[in-house]
Amino acid sequence: MKHIYSLVFFFILNGVTYAQEHLSLPTVSQREPLAAEWFPSTEHAFIWRNWTVLPKEEIARTLSATTKQVEKLAHDMGLKKQADINPVWRSPKGYITVLRRNWHLLPYEQLTPLINMTSAQLAWRLIDDDYLYTKLGATKPICKPLRYHKPTKEENKKARHICSWLKELSPYESNENPRFSFFREITSQETDTQPKVKSEEDRLNIVSSYCAEFGDPLLDSTCSSFPHILLQRLASKGINGIWFHASLQTLIPSDSLFPGSTQWDERLKNLQKLIDRTAKYGIRIYLYANEPRATQASYFNTAERQSVAGVKERQLQAFCTSDSRTINWLRDSWAFVFSHVHGLGGVFTITASENLTSCASHGGQKNCPRCAGREPADIIAEVNNTIVQGVKQGDSHAKVIVWDWGWSTPMAEAIIPQLDKRCSFMSVSEWSLPIERGGVQTTVGEYAVSAVGPGPRARHHWEIAHRCGLPVMAKIQVNTSWELGCVPAIPVMNLIATHARRLAREKMNGIMFCWSLGGYPSDNMSIFRETLEDTTKSLLQFAAKRYGATAAPMVCEAWKKFSKAFSHFPYHIRTLYKGPQHSAPANPFYINPTLWHATMVGIPYDDIESWRGPYPTKTYIKLMREVAYGFDDGIRSLQNAQRTTTRGEAQLSIDILRAKAIQLIYKSVANQAEFTYHRNLWLTQKDSTTSDDHLRIMLSCVDSELDIVCELLPIVQADPTLGYESSNQYYFLPQDLREKYINLRFVEQELRKLYKQKGIR
Repeated sequence: MKHIYSLVFFFILNGVTYAQEHLSLPTVSQREPLAAEWFPSTEHAFIWRNWTVLPKEEIARTLSATTKQVEKLAHDMGLKKQADINPVWRSPKGYITVLRRNWHLLPYEQLTPLINMTSAQLAWRLIDDDYLYTKLGATKPICKPLRYHKPTKEENKKARHICSWLKELSPYESNENPRFSFFREITSQETDTQPKVKSEEDRLNIVSSYCAEFGDPLLDSTCSSFPHILLQRLASKGINGIWFHASLQTLIPSDSLFPGSTQWDERLKNLQKLIDRTAKYGIRIYLYANEPRATQASYFNTAERQSVAGVKERQLQAFCTSDSRTINWLRDSWAFVFSHVHGLGGVFTITASENLTSCASHGGQKNCPRCAGREPADIIAEVNNTIVQGVKQGDSHAKVIVWDWGWSTPMAEAIIPQLDKRCSFMSVSEWSLPIERGGVQTTVGEYAVSAVGPGPRARHHWEIAHRCGLPVMAKIQVNTSWELGCVPAIPVMNLIATHARRLAREKMNGIMFCWSLGGYPSDNMSIFRETLEDTTKSLLQFAAKRYGATAAPMVCEAWKKFSKAFSHFPYHIRTLYKGPQHSAPANPFYINPTLWHATMVGIPYDDIESWRGPYPTKTYIKLMREVAYGFDDGIRSLQNAQRTTTRGEAQLSIDILRAKAIQLIYKSVANQAEFTYHRNLWLTQKDSTTSDDHLRIMLSCVDSELDIVCELLPIVQADPTLGYESSNQYYFLPQDLREKYINLRFVEQELRKLYKQKGIR
């Protein structure tokens, strides 16, 4: 539980405001942006990074340049003639990728036009789009306005170097399937097409949409976050529920005391349209309820509003739920939503963490005169029960799932017996599970595919819920997790099947298969659903059905090797959130320390101290290499299977390439850690002989990483799912792997200069 409270200072940045148009962008820091020294100038870097996501005309406008000037700089670096640019990059489904790649290049005033937003719209997105500002480091570098200048002779020389290095990648280039083409495939089906599959299961199996926009999907009248083919495929995997983030304040009209939205009716109409669409597939919609959401402190600008104000955290202030007016508003608001739409599946709640909600949600109730004399467990229980009452008042058939995320065990022991018997209770299966890896003992927080639950915390909380007569659910990660967020699924079927078998013994009424990452309709989902008591037999039967009886034993052998390898992952909540595995081989090497700290599942920089968590650096590197070696071994088993069968051959080809991508990513993580570790020692080492050894190891890491980029580039070009995760969008693009190659050649060049100066052979 400790990591929850260490992240609270991140969470309090979040909240939905009563008036988005009045929001201000976060203050710019006094930190200089991180320079990309491998480019001739910042303008060159800007053109390179945006060449495949922004039209050249937009690039030229930003630089106050002509299109011909921009094309000339691009040509000098060896970039091909610009192809048609997908407009999705400047929409809510693609803007995060554009924002992240320009965070250290442009000031706010040049960023907002690029992503087609006003300053207020970007401010709201940074605040409410799944901790986006935190993922960017909760600080904006002080970037000067970027303007075109005629390149100097030295800059032209550096551009020619880039051009020659880029030509070295030519043998590894292949035809690229456009990014987001899985959306194109999914949305190609006519909207009135009747479904081929309907999910019919008593147990609730709920996921997030692989295509979801996290921030505000209900303003999209086309419901593009929930395309037909995706729904059909999820239903075929036994999925009968899809959840997404929704703020209550956006779904209701405002009054003089409590906030709302002028677009509430538009959102509810689109919600009804979505409910009707998913119902055709036996899938119901569930809303993530983190309520009553705090708002900006400036909202409480009248005596009446101040009378319902609760605790304050920085710029946010809660609505005090110890005031009956807040409780009544919360209940009536949920009743309003569920009575205005028909067939909505329900909600799940998080009430003691995430965003600031009640005065007790972050443990600050002592700072509220109304709440100070109350037990925090009583406050949290009352909030949950109020939500249950409102939902049931609006639709007696809707479900409310109360999640204990953020509750301590003593708090859970006090809350669960108080819960309304009409709700279900959910706990993270693997939380508090003790593990040992590389001689390091730790416990699982969540997001663990590599560690199989359930753990003691979940079992204890479920036992209390069972005694109280509450249906119970488990939250897990079936496809992937923050152990590796840039792939659609990790093929560790033995781990998945073992988790399914263990949870079956716990008498689950439902499974939440993933958080915002993990909604891809994969075989992992099918295996979890179809696993019986005999795991080996279940896997063999599934493999035979999928790939044929001859190939099945070899496929199962590969899954076993992948599972064993993944069990070596150096799990800790800090390695998950701060490690470079999501950006993978696109993360640059730095000869000099950047002094920037890794951000939460965002930008890893070279912050190895954060990457490794509690693991000694050498242990962290060793464990990452063991994962990579194990996947390499498993890939050979898949290749053997492919040679023996024609059934499922196309799927095996996809499986092999995705497993290869995973292997290369973890090998790259080990390379990055080893390079950075020896760079830091080299910079502080006084003994010349030892210093030379560090230089040699750094250069060997560069050589290995160059090979990885060459091998990974065509795989990523072929598969648009690689590098993608819905709440972070694209972590890396093929263009970023090309930049990494340029970065590595630059670093190699600089290291060779040092070799020459020192006379090292």
